[in-house]
Amino acid sequence: MRIRTKLLLSFTALLAASMLSLGLGILFVQGARERQDMERSVQVIVNSVRRAAMDALVEKDDLQLLSHVNFLKTQYPALSTIHIRWLTSGQKGEDVHLGEETPAGGRISEQTVEAVDPMDPGRHVVVRLAINSNVIEASVRDGQRRLRKIIVAIFLAGSLGWFAVAYWLAGNITRPIAALSRIAADISSGRVGRKLEWSSRDELGDLVKVFNHMSDRLADLDDAKRVFISSVTHELRSPLGAMESFITLMQSQDAGHPDGQTQRDYLARIQGNVTRLSLLVNDLLDAAAIEKGKLSCVLKPAQLSDSAAEACRFFEAKARDHGVELVNGVGRLPEVVADKARIRQVLINLISNALKFTPAGGRIELAAEQFRDGGRRWLEVSVRDTGRGMDEVDRSRLFQPFSQGRNVAGGVQGAVKGTGLGLYICQSIVAQHGGSIEAQSAPGQGTRIAFSLPIAFPGAPAAPAEEGDRNG
Repeated sequence: MRIRTKLLLSFTALLAASMLSLGLGILFVQGARERQDMERSVQVIVNSVRRAAMDALVEKDDLQLLSHVNFLKTQYPALSTIHIRWLTSGQKGEDVHLGEETPAGGRISEQTVEAVDPMDPGRHVVVRLAINSNVIEASVRDGQRRLRKIIVAIFLAGSLGWFAVAYWLAGNITRPIAALSRIAADISSGRVGRKLEWSSRDELGDLVKVFNHMSDRLADLDDAKRVFISSVTHELRSPLGAMESFITLMQSQDAGHPDGQTQRDYLARIQGNVTRLSLLVNDLLDAAAIEKGKLSCVLKPAQLSDSAAEACRFFEAKARDHGVELVNGVGRLPEVVADKARIRQVLINLISNALKFTPAGGRIELAAEQFRDGGRRWLEVSVRDTGRGMDEVDRSRLFQPFSQGRNVAGGVQGAVKGTGLGLYICQSIVAQHGGSIEAQSAPGQGTRIAFSLPIAFPGAPAAPAEEGDRNG
């Protein structure tokens, strides 16, 4: 059964139950009130007969009492029988009987009224009133029967109207769900990036917003997948092709004219390409470990300046070839709690990215400073370049896996564009250390990426020229 049908049936059943409960309540209250009215009517009859009897005794007019009770009998059908007895001292009483005997099975309630002549205490009259309860109940049932007809008519009219309203409400609720289902089917068939336009400010609107965000994210991932496959294909094919060529050359050299220096050059180039493949495989393994939550870091006191110096030496020749000035501004600082190899990996990734986007004549600078946050001392390490920079859209994608900025399409320094995993891995490593990483950049104004590490000994002294305190 579809949701729309379920909602329609649920709304209709709820309305029917509500109206039925209301109708039964009205019938019960109306019946009780009619019975109370009948009981009050009986009391009114009794009081009326008492006054009429008293007036008849005072005025010595028996016909007046008879006329009054006859009038009451015609006005109140439940008053079935009236028996009047006049009594006088020393004389036999005179009886008058009005009405017919109550048929068998009738429920009779008797009321006795006695009045005494104030001028002649020996003269009085006794009136016995027989009230048929069946007549009262019949009157109540007639009233309820009429009321039930009215309730049924209202119920039918209300049900038709409510059915139309419920149909409209169910349609409004299920329409975006049906639309989302169709779009989800399109996405499952490969048409990623589809979105639904819906502007309601309720749970359905929130659902649509989340769905659209998911669709955008799937589109980004699909783009990242294509870029990743293209990049990995290039990263694998380029060094493998180079190694194959150099091995072929080495074989030809061995067969003809062995040259030790040439052989060494070829081996060095093969080794460089093997290093590229090794880095690629390591990045892929690190990304898989991060996804599984198994990226581990061995934290212990370490000197950051040693890692910074190693990273700069690693890129010294490459920076010189590209005409970029690489400056290591990280001096001796207090030790940090870190995995030295992992922090070296972070610095290599950051410097490698800076070299890709910094043109000849540019500058890359490493720096570090201390700051205090939450009662603890930290060390902020930054890599700043004077390259092309990036806009807000690229910055928002910077630390996502397999994602690269649009400025990569414009070409980078060297032949290697990367796989979009470097900064994602850097963020995960820094998070393992309890720190954070952030990027500041603007088009044409370079980029600064900084990450923080906890200082091993908060009380350790530092060089005044390099220390800063963010909390003053």
